[in-house]
Amino acid sequence: MTAMTEWTFSDHNLIQKDVVQILRFYGFTAQEETPARIPEGGYGRTDVVGKKGHITIGVEIVDSGDVARDAKKLVMNGYTYKYIIVLRPSKHVDKILVDGEIVKVLDPTSFEHELRRDLRIPPTHPYFRGGLQQEPEIEIENIASSILQEIRDELYDIGLEMYEKDVFDALRRVYISGELQAEKRVGYNPAARMPGEYQTVNIPPEVLAILEKLQLVNTQRVGTGYSRKLVLFPNERGREAGHAIVTKTISKYQDELGRLIQNYGSQIWIVLMGSLSTRYPGQDDFYISYPINPMRKLYDGVLYKPEPYEKNPLKIMKSIYIGRSSYIRLTSPSIALFTKFVAYTTLRDFALSLFEELERFGLAIKDYLYDSRWHPIEEVYKAPRELFEFFISRTKEPPQLAYYAQKLSAYYVIARVSEIVHAQTARRTYEELLQILELPETAVAEVLADMNRLGITSRLVTRPDAAPFIVLNKKAFEKYLTDKITEIAKYV
Repeated sequence: MTAMTEWTFSDHNLIQKDVVQILRFYGFTAQEETPARIPEGGYGRTDVVGKKGHITIGVEIVDSGDVARDAKKLVMNGYTYKYIIVLRPSKHVDKILVDGEIVKVLDPTSFEHELRRDLRIPPTHPYFRGGLQQEPEIEIENIASSILQEIRDELYDIGLEMYEKDVFDALRRVYISGELQAEKRVGYNPAARMPGEYQTVNIPPEVLAILEKLQLVNTQRVGTGYSRKLVLFPNERGREAGHAIVTKTISKYQDELGRLIQNYGSQIWIVLMGSLSTRYPGQDDFYISYPINPMRKLYDGVLYKPEPYEKNPLKIMKSIYIGRSSYIRLTSPSIALFTKFVAYTTLRDFALSLFEELERFGLAIKDYLYDSRWHPIEEVYKAPRELFEFFISRTKEPPQLAYYAQKLSAYYVIARVSEIVHAQTARRTYEELLQILELPETAVAEVLADMNRLGITSRLVTRPDAAPFIVLNKKAFEKYLTDKITEIAKYV
């Protein structure tokens, strides 16, 4: 689980304004400091109140400590949905009962998730800060006055105009990769005290020298031992040039891309949405990354061998991590889970052929993902954000997507929680996944009731100190889930 953000009392007003804007985004009229009855008698104020038709929302924002009084106040005023946002909570999410009514206690990052779940907002509805509801068209660069012309002029000035094509191609690869390896270590033998030397990969040394001379990349030696390498990162000027190259390439192949959309629109939507990745957690710098093969270390790191790609659908589903900061808010977590699962299973052959075609156009590259020590852990296709925006603005999600995403989410929660032995940890994980996936508990209860009828699991356990369910027959449990999720994946 990711650590909770540490908020302070000074954030109260910021959170208050944020809640108002979120409620307004979902069609409520919302105000701060609205008059309300208080437990002591007379009138005080509720931090935020929202109204839409017959539905009212009451929100109190507190620093920490006892929330009983605030819960009582929310119940006294008869709000349809009642929330207390605690800036320094001891748990991610909880709820308390006051006079038979539920008051939810949340941390600030959980409010929108819980609101969407209570209001039954469709998973396909964008988030408050989603960003895809009005996707901008790709702006095709005017090459005569763009950064690319500046680079051409500089190459001409230093007598290296013959390297123009090589420089632009290298910039394209560095930009799409974000962290392209340019040299690898060879001949390293610590036992014989041989430091080894560096061998060029991906980019010729003379082109690398030009990229550095024109201040288009930053270089850094990373990793240790056998994995020591030189990596190129595009700097601000390099990113501007890379963007121009990519948009120019999209323009060049616009007809071919249009034919792909015409023939495979919904499949492309699922594959690209399921391939979204970000270079660093919490950043909006997303790109496309699709797995080709995992990499296995041989000979203590001297060589890395591609391993066969996992084909078991249950293992694939459980390997997908959905946490508070593990997805990009361009769609709901349940759809992020669904598209990734389908892109990795039913649509795998299509996805590989799609990226192979995009690579032929110069709009995708084969690259690697690395661990914290810069060991390659996976060979992947990478494609730039501009290509994602081009396709997504011209394709639509498949019909009934939200329904199938919710069904898969229920199986995902059950599969993930089943692996946790400690009862309280299982309960905590279960509640957090329900919230993040905006999944009604009835969806899980229905699946468990069916499995209980078949003698596979218990029914859903509601005791807060117990695990949500017990698996009675592990082999049947795995077969049941495998059959169900395989059937869901066939929907596309």
